[in-house]
Order: sequence, then structure tokens, then C-alpha cells
Amino acid sequence: MKDIIIYTSEHLRTTTKTACVAEAISAALERLHVKHLELKNTNDYWCRDYMPIMISDNGTYAKFKYEPDYLVEDEKLHDYITNQQDACNELNLYMPANMDIIFDGGNYVRCGDKVIMTDKIFSENPNKSVTKLIQHLETTLCAEIVFLPWDMADFCGHADGMVADLGDGRILLNGCWKKRKRDLPFHKRLRKLLDAHFEVEELPGWNGDNDSWCYLNFLKVPGGVLLPCLSENFDSKDDIAALNHFKGLFPKMEVIPIYAKPLVKGKNGGGALHCVTWEYIEK
Repeated sequence: MKDIIIYTSEHLRTTTKTACVAEAISAALERLHVKHLELKNTNDYWCRDYMPIMISDNGTYAKFKYEPDYLVEDEKLHDYITNQQDACNELNLYMPANMDIIFDGGNYVRCGDKVIMTDKIFSENPNKSVTKLIQHLETTLCAEIVFLPWDMADFCGHADGMVADLGDGRILLNGCWKKRKRDLPFHKRLRKLLDAHFEVEELPGWNGDNDSWCYLNFLKVPGGVLLPCLSENFDSKDDIAALNHFKGLFPKMEVIPIYAKPLVKGKNGGGALHCVTWEYIEK
């Protein structure tokens, strides 16, 4: 794999509330000797959502229409919609594929030769039949698509809030649905779908902070894992448990805690480190 560059939007640094997160990400990447740059011509810091998706690790990308319903349907949020082409103008991207459908980078989790996304993609593209849309996605992405049911509690319908790729056919599943009895059938359904394709690890459903789902939204880079944490000194019970858990998941990598509470309680909903970063393969 060629050299990787991690991009964040300049808004992450210039927004007062999240500037500390931008600084911490930059310092962690410098410590790991991973190049970090900023995206211009963006309208918010959730760059994972509007930037093209990588369809192979040789630097091939696919573009799409970034018109998410959670922004389009609220006129007050239109200013947060980033034009994908404007955001890419200064980059030398190889984008032979144009999906020409409404898509969202947060609903794309690549796991080797498979891609996980939620079935929200079907309601976002009602002009296409389900069969044709699946064929189009699999042909364009050169992958088998594993569809998960959309958890309607998440208005974004993002797969990267549900699962994360651990590599080597392993995935990490959010354990939040095991906390409440009424969500257990949903959790069981997810396991049945995912167990057919992957070795599934589960993020423990710790009983402390209700935002402990954020640990799933980590950033993996060469040599290390940037783990979102909820206490400034990384000393809460959940943070300590999460750090120990991820050191076990990635025993050969450095796990670096990043205070991410400002993102978890961010504008236009919440997210963490995966949501505010985007990988670019340097030519």
C-alpha cells in the first residue's frame, strides 16, 4: 500500500468547540509518523460523509451525490451540505467510478472484499429498484454488499456507527443493543446477518456513560489506533475499560486516546474520529 494521508476538514480546527480534537488528532498522527492535511472548500467537519469512498487500497475512489435527507429536508441545515467536487478540487484523485446515486460515506464500511451498509440506501434512492441498485453497488464497488437493517434511532442510518473493520475478516459490532431488553431482537438479527460473513467481536455494553458507543468510531492508521474517549484525562471507568479492550484487540499497535466528547455531542448529531477523518492514498 502506498503512503497514506489523513485529512480532516479545516472546520474541525476553526470551530472553537472541536479545535482541541483537531489538535489531538494532529499530534497523534505526528507521533505515528502519519501525514495529516486539511480539506478546504467544505461546509462542516464530518468529512467522512461527503468525501469519495475508497474502493481499493491502491488509491481508487468512487464519487456520488451527497444529498443526505437529514440535511436536505431541513432548510436550516442546507448550508452544511458540502459539494463533493469542490472539496476534491485540490486533490489528485483517481475516480474512474461515479455511482450517480445518493450516497453517504458514513454508510460505508469496507471489510476486505465485502462492504457493510444499512438498508437506508434503498429509501434514499426510490427511483431505482432494489435489485438494480444492489447490482449497481456490487459492480461499482467490486464487493459483495452485506446489508444491515437501519436502526431508526439513528437518523443518519450510518453503518460506521454499527460496525467497524478490525482486519483479517474480523469486525467489531456495537454492543449498545444489548443494554435494553426491547433491543435484544434487533441485536440477534444483526448477529445472524454478520456471523454468516465475518468473525464478530462485540464492543462490551458498559454501564457507565450512555455515549460509550463512540469507542466503535475509532481511526486505524499504520502503526496505531486513535481511540475516542469521553473524559479529558481518560480516567473514567468506561475510558479505562475501552483502552484496555482495544489494546487487546490490537496488541501489536499503539492505542492513543483522544478526547472526543465535543464530537460525540457535535452539531448535526454526533460522531467521533472515523466520522471526521478521511484517508487519501498519496500518488
